[in-house]
Amino acid sequence: MLEAAYNLFVKILSLSAMASVLVLLILVTRFLFKNRLKPTWTYLLWIPLIVRLAVPWTPESAFSIFNLLPLETESAQTFYIPSVQTNVGDLPVSGMNTQEVDSTTVAEKTGTGTSKQAEKSESMAPVTTEIYAPSETSNAGWTSIHLLVLIWLSGAVVMISLSVREQLRFTARVRGEPEIRSADILRLFEMCKREMKVRRSVKLVETKQIAVPTLLGVMRPKLLLPTAMLNTLEANELRHIFLHELAHVKRRDISLNLLTGLLLALHWFNPLLWYAVSQMKRDQEVACDALALKHLASEHHKDYARTLLKLLETLTDPIRVAGAAGISSSKKEMKRRITMITRHKKITAQNTVLGLAVIMVLSGCTLTGAKLSSTSAPEKSVVIPSASQAKDTTVIDPKGTLLAEKNGITVTAKPTAEHALLHEVTVDVRGEFNRTFLWNAGEDETRPPSIEEADLNGDGIKEIFIRITTGTGTGLSMSEIHVLQPVTLEELVVEDPVETLNRRLKSSITHRNNHTYVSAELDGKHLTKVYDYTEGAWGEKIGFGALVSYELEGDRIVARLAGAASISEFPLEVIVVYGKELTIESVQMYYGSFISPPLSEQDIKSLLEKKLPASGWTFGKKGDQYTINFMDPPNGVGEGLSYKINPLTGTVHDTTSGSPVRSLVNREAIDLWDISNGTEYKKELYKLLHPIFDTEGFEPIDDDWISGFIGDGYLFSNVRQGGREFTIKVDVFTGQWEEIADPYK
Repeated sequence: MLEAAYNLFVKILSLSAMASVLVLLILVTRFLFKNRLKPTWTYLLWIPLIVRLAVPWTPESAFSIFNLLPLETESAQTFYIPSVQTNVGDLPVSGMNTQEVDSTTVAEKTGTGTSKQAEKSESMAPVTTEIYAPSETSNAGWTSIHLLVLIWLSGAVVMISLSVREQLRFTARVRGEPEIRSADILRLFEMCKREMKVRRSVKLVETKQIAVPTLLGVMRPKLLLPTAMLNTLEANELRHIFLHELAHVKRRDISLNLLTGLLLALHWFNPLLWYAVSQMKRDQEVACDALALKHLASEHHKDYARTLLKLLETLTDPIRVAGAAGISSSKKEMKRRITMITRHKKITAQNTVLGLAVIMVLSGCTLTGAKLSSTSAPEKSVVIPSASQAKDTTVIDPKGTLLAEKNGITVTAKPTAEHALLHEVTVDVRGEFNRTFLWNAGEDETRPPSIEEADLNGDGIKEIFIRITTGTGTGLSMSEIHVLQPVTLEELVVEDPVETLNRRLKSSITHRNNHTYVSAELDGKHLTKVYDYTEGAWGEKIGFGALVSYELEGDRIVARLAGAASISEFPLEVIVVYGKELTIESVQMYYGSFISPPLSEQDIKSLLEKKLPASGWTFGKKGDQYTINFMDPPNGVGEGLSYKINPLTGTVHDTTSGSPVRSLVNREAIDLWDISNGTEYKKELYKLLHPIFDTEGFEPIDDDWISGFIGDGYLFSNVRQGGREFTIKVDVFTGQWEEIADPYK
């Protein structure tokens, strides 16, 4: 926890320093262009600052101002925090009831792998260096750095807590206030909304809790109007207030203010940012005045200024709540606003071009990072471990351990600290150039990294494909991959299958009647499974985490991921195939089993070994199905029996009727191979179908649940679900099903 806080603190310091440079540039720009930039563009100057504080990553650019400043050089800003937490479903293992989970099962299922999401983010991070003093990090105890981190973290928590408390208090004060029912006021307000082209619903509320008009709320905004003001302002003055507050709504200022408040809480130690935010909010009010004036005739601009002066008479301290925006500000700032109003002119094309140019130049030189020399000279790249990994200053063999070598490409690794998960991995290409990365790479002699060269992105050049085993368990192997450009050794981005599948797979896990019901859908293909127990650390839905393995098939990357319903149950497996953009091209969901689909000829022969006689049968393949033909007919009469095996489901089915008889992948399923009585056979099929129908809420339309057999091991059934009638094809052994057109029609 403290290590994560330390890394975040260092990142915050880096962002705060760069943001301070940006603040100074914005203030100088405001001063130089104060009479030439319109209020709207002056306000928009602050948007790059919000982006700079909110986005920790920036692209490298030779145009960046940080090439001239020692804030973002090769002594960089990227820090690595290894994670050993495994995700199950959409919940971390640590968040589940682990008291009911057998430790042996955990070891077998998860091996020694780390969270794939964490590993992937680490492997995709740019290779950077971090300068540190060994004397400061050699002690495992508390240091001055740790104290600074705690002070910063405490300050941020206090700032956020105070802000939330003030927001809640203010909201509670006005929660019970009545809505305005005056037809004249509501008519005037709706007219102003149409003029401002505001389509959002905004309630008008009368209150005695405040002295100035105030807009409150993000999702359901309310315009709070003081009771005393309603009795003293005329219709045209109310219109001025409405136009100003609707300008806040139109520009979504409250959302921006909330984000700014959160960022300021994280950077509470930087007085320059406090000053910048105060100036930004002043520019925000002036920009709203300018937007309101666009909807007023020029002869009414002075009337708008008089309305502000009238409010000035009753002005109290402005409401300091991030989720609110009022028409007024300090009395000192009001003078500036009135000056702007009296000088207001229409925005010209020249003003727009100037504003755009200034913001583009400002963003271009401050929202990009310094150009790192390691990009152009990969052999000079260095990786230094993060603070926690630098605690061990033991001298390590500079050459490292040779993990793999192929075609002149070598992969060597050095641990960054004793027992650390991350290693300094150096890839050397035929002695011509090399680059060092910070990767998860254990020194396992039994499972060394694999090195391949293949044109993975279709550019005509063979990229370097490196697969590293990151963890193993009983029958499990977890890996991660790195794809490098062959000359610069720049690491190419490969789409994360874990993130993609966690987003695309729709699933649910429910419990009732001492059973657990799992339902999943991926691109129109479904899988249903029922467990006869509810105990254990179940998630709320199926999720993907550490159990990922990669292969290279020709010029394509293939990933296999196990979908977890709990820490010990993996009901499905997904095979992901990558396209030439190194993005996911196709996905296919299969039944989770002890053997990975699709089944090969050798897999099928091995699984059928005990069921087949020593001789008298032949094995072949017809289309996409494997076949087994028995030469001797039963009882010596008729033709010999013939079966097909669907390699995608592992289901054995009769060649003639298409009826399923056994599963090669689901060891718990009923074996129908030796059942010859038709009534008994149908009864057993109903037993297999019932959990699927129960989970999905299906009702059979016909008296006979089974409408026929398709010929690939699937049967089809006409069902009703929620008033809709349709046909499904189902593999009764694995629970895989999908909606199809009625074969008889």
